[in-house]
Amino acid sequence: MPVSEPGQDVGLALRQLMHTLRQNVEAALRAQDIDLSFVHGMVLKNLAREPGLSGAQVARRALVTAQTMNGVLRSMEAAALIVREPHPENRRQDCWFLTKDGARRMEQAHEVVDGVLSRMLAPLSRADAARLTALLRECTDTLQATPGATTARTRASRIQPEA
Repeated sequence: MPVSEPGQDVGLALRQLMHTLRQNVEAALRAQDIDLSFVHGMVLKNLAREPGLSGAQVARRALVTAQTMNGVLRSMEAAALIVREPHPENRRQDCWFLTKDGARRMEQAHEVVDGVLSRMLAPLSRADAARLTALLRECTDTLQATPGATTARTRASRIQPEA
């Protein structure tokens, strides 16, 4: 089975970019004495965009497990950055909202994150940055819209002739 070179591996490049972005954002936040992690910032941003999300919805948007998000939400609630309210229709579900302190911290963090993103995109023209965003969204949409994606084993069995 041929394995792509590290410089040609799109999956590896995306993983390295996300890891490096997260490290740079968290270092920049610490340098400004903003006590938020990357995930905390994603929670605040998602709740600002969509107030009243459930914990599971916030977890999906932040790309972490529901169990991990439960701990994050509880710690942010204890820090008075977010507040929990009962879901109007589902007693087993909570809705989460930003507090004034949460919105203020998000604004502080937003400036820092924008600086990191600007530095990351500095080698690209505006058109290239817009095209990169569009291409990444196309890839995401394609994977999300592909029903019943086949596994490597299934594809291999289709290719090989029957004995």
